[in-house]
Amino acid sequence: MRKEVPCDDGIEARYRVVVLETTDIVDRLDLSKPNVCITLSLIEPEQLAAGLNSGKHRPSWARHRVRCVRYDLMDTGLFSHQAGKAAQERIRRNLQRAGYTVNRDTRTYRTYVIRLNNPKLTDPGRGYVYVGMTSKSVSERLQEHLTDARRENGYRRASRVVARYGVELAPELMNSKVYLEQGQARRAERRLAERLRGEGYVVEGGT
Repeated sequence: MRKEVPCDDGIEARYRVVVLETTDIVDRLDLSKPNVCITLSLIEPEQLAAGLNSGKHRPSWARHRVRCVRYDLMDTGLFSHQAGKAAQERIRRNLQRAGYTVNRDTRTYRTYVIRLNNPKLTDPGRGYVYVGMTSKSVSERLQEHLTDARRENGYRRASRVVARYGVELAPELMNSKVYLEQGQARRAERRLAERLRGEGYVVEGGT
């Protein structure tokens, strides 16, 4: 049975979170899992799929690309716009975690460890390190830290402590695991920082 969520004004909402399987617009994150498009819609999923394949509706990047509606990946509820956005985000995270390539997002994430050297640190334990996670290559992320890279608006891309004390990557403390969803990588980052602290390292970052 569909769950109907009323809008704030008492009128029943009609938004659906629709999942459509598409052709491989970008390379798959997992070769066994297809590209999918997740979108909010006020019309029936089959109508949306047909409209996209005839060159109508949004998102425009999915036009003429829809293979089928993936009812098995969808939430059958009807939502207000706000609740629909929340459901869309939840489904997106779950599908990315499962290996689906969602809305052309091919980012993957890794954790990394950078060796630090602060001459004023009297007791560095087994070592003074910084733990982070990134969707970039770890070598590229290291260079951003070491050069104190900034965005166009001046916002710092780098950690202040790494910009000041960073030396090099510590590959012996890292693993090669790739995470498909940012939340997974953040949790792995925290676990790695906690493990290194437990082994006697002085750890920056890892939050």
